[in-house]
Amino acid sequence: MAAVSVRDLAPGDRLTVQRDDVVVVVPLFGGHEHAVRCLTSLLRHTPDSVPILVADDASPDPATRAWAERLPGDREVTWLRQPENLGFVGNCNVAFAVTAPADVVLVNSDVVVAAGWLEGLRDAARSDSGIATATALTNHGSLLSVPYRNRPVQAFPQTSDFDELAAEVLRRSERLRPRLLTAVGHCVWIRRAALELVGPFDDAFAPAYGEEVDFSQRCLAAGLQHVAADDVLVLHHGHASLGVEGERSPLQAAHEETLAARHRYYAGAVEMTTEQRFSPLARTIGNAARAVRGLTVTIDARCLDQTVTGTQIQVLEVIAALARTGEARLRVAAPTGIGPMARAVLADLPGVEVVAAPDLFAGDPVRTDIVHRPFQVSELGDLKFLEALGERIVLTNQDLIAFRNPAYFRSGGAWQSYRRFTAEAMALASVVVFISEHGRADALAEDLVPEHRTRVAPNGVDHAVVRLDPTPARPRGLPDPGGAPFLLCLGTTFHHKNRMFALRLLEALRRRHGWAGRLVFAGPDITYGSSIGDETAWLALHPELRESVTVLPAVSEPEKAWLLGECAAVVYPTTYEGFGLVPFEAADAGRPCLFAPMTSLAEILPADAALLVPWDQDASADNVIGVLEDPATAQAQVERVRAAAARYTWDTTAARLLGAYEHALSLPVSEMLRLEEPELTGDARYWHFRHAIGATGLSLVEPDQQLLPDDVQRTLAALSRRQGTRKALFAGLRGMRRVVGRKDGEPDAAEPDATGTPVDDEPERLFPENPPGY
Repeated sequence: MAAVSVRDLAPGDRLTVQRDDVVVVVPLFGGHEHAVRCLTSLLRHTPDSVPILVADDASPDPATRAWAERLPGDREVTWLRQPENLGFVGNCNVAFAVTAPADVVLVNSDVVVAAGWLEGLRDAARSDSGIATATALTNHGSLLSVPYRNRPVQAFPQTSDFDELAAEVLRRSERLRPRLLTAVGHCVWIRRAALELVGPFDDAFAPAYGEEVDFSQRCLAAGLQHVAADDVLVLHHGHASLGVEGERSPLQAAHEETLAARHRYYAGAVEMTTEQRFSPLARTIGNAARAVRGLTVTIDARCLDQTVTGTQIQVLEVIAALARTGEARLRVAAPTGIGPMARAVLADLPGVEVVAAPDLFAGDPVRTDIVHRPFQVSELGDLKFLEALGERIVLTNQDLIAFRNPAYFRSGGAWQSYRRFTAEAMALASVVVFISEHGRADALAEDLVPEHRTRVAPNGVDHAVVRLDPTPARPRGLPDPGGAPFLLCLGTTFHHKNRMFALRLLEALRRRHGWAGRLVFAGPDITYGSSIGDETAWLALHPELRESVTVLPAVSEPEKAWLLGECAAVVYPTTYEGFGLVPFEAADAGRPCLFAPMTSLAEILPADAALLVPWDQDASADNVIGVLEDPATAQAQVERVRAAAARYTWDTTAARLLGAYEHALSLPVSEMLRLEEPELTGDARYWHFRHAIGATGLSLVEPDQQLLPDDVQRTLAALSRRQGTRKALFAGLRGMRRVVGRKDGEPDAAEPDATGTPVDDEPERLFPENPPGY
């Protein structure tokens, strides 16, 4: 194979190129080892039709030229050597002149490129007629640094092959072409039209440093734009030739002063650009970072305390399933007093970082790509916690039971506060995950979240890491049934659990079929919205059944296992469920479950397995008597539920959650809302400030009808801040209020709702300690 042809271009000569051609220019001065890697990658990955020009700035080391002449291949490289050193600015300006009228791609001699690099730069540079430059992403490129935004590093992770990383960035890229404040000089496509409009680099920045910034600002002033080629990743060694041990050289400092004098806005604009979390550039860097170092996820697992509840089991299974995928680096925010069961499970998951939640805030919290709360949020503080730990918030919303039901709150105001908080939480989340299609449809019906920001990820029922399998223990307080069969009704006393229907079903079974069984309730009583009163009143009117009904409180796992193993069937007459685990628990124990095709149960379970007729106790009794008296019929119902269970695995849940995470990260910037008060937008901002300020405060400062002019607000704020004037100011205002008296209709501290009930701004926690499956 013939050697690479190195053709000399004499000073004053020009390349034979046409407008719309492009020339790759490699400024060279020393650095032989880096130059070898650079030219090798260029010869391998640059189309043969594209000229490569080495702009040799009187380099003192002849080794690179000698090496190039020995290369095999039939590619031509043009070599332009300056008779004396001009410095980077002068050398590039000569290259710009000899390559006219073609576009130019400047590639630093310590840069390595990969497949598709030139095509990506070209597509970005020519994606709009007003684009002046397109710059590649790199490991060491100031605001285009990957994988650590705004933190240049000397190399990519050593565990990865650079060509593979570049290919992954290319594959993942959304081609956002984010607009930039400036081109970055490591690898940049410069349009000839820009050079002709504003001129080449300014000699004021010779020999180097700041020249591309000044050129870029002149382009911006002329109406041109700069973009990032977000599908191109190059490796940049990034040695700082102008500084010593991290210190700025006098030349660098002088050039920065020149930039500041010419472009007074620039320093502030750079700070703003680097700090913006929700921008096309931030999204671009995030996409590329995930291609390089993988997806990072924080799971809010602060519920993993000393107790064992259904929520805890769900959270642990989610973490374990995500860990099994190997698709994300997981950080778990755990409570300080993490429970022993949770600690043991998490310790067995390789690669999962478990951190006590307070320790995450010991310094500046490190945000992962995603922070996910896999169970319902209960207060505004949860959202502030999440916002500090992830670039995008993903919330799991199990259901809208409390949103719909005022009976579960101590007051109408508390219910309204919870509804507002729920709406705010969904507005602030990038994506809301529902555990059933029905749950999602409910939220869409209430206009709580747009459909494109929702995903469905049903829970798994194949518990893999939390298999309690306790030794069954007879519940304390359970009377001897004397051999009679019994129905088991698991669940809290919330009205929607519909325990009253279980009583009516028992009565119908006795009356219509002479069934001699009993009914056992097991579940905790709740403070608001309990059906205990109705149950007691009904039993008082049916004394013949009073002795056949047993009411147990919350039972332990061993006691629950005993009840499931001994009952004739589980009756589950719930009217509303976000998912509904009880039928699967019953089938796992080999027991049929009597349920109605309501809400999510109609979605996750087969229609022919639903034996209750909503809410006709006589028709239901006729449907279920066969299950209670015929073991073969009962087993058939169990098998139908078990067949449905096969669709709901935690591995499937994890796959869907990963899809939700990727969707959250791909949403347009306009979809992203920040919890920090100055950045809230739209409805979320309104409700947040309304909660924080209250009705009285809004009447004083609301722009449309403010009672206090801006200058008065500023005066009051200044007087209130000073210790010496605050006390006197407040005393005077209170005195004036006593003199003038309260105006009719002036609200108290809490604003009344439409019924006259004060609105409580503190949403109460719901279902805090419900046992598994309740």
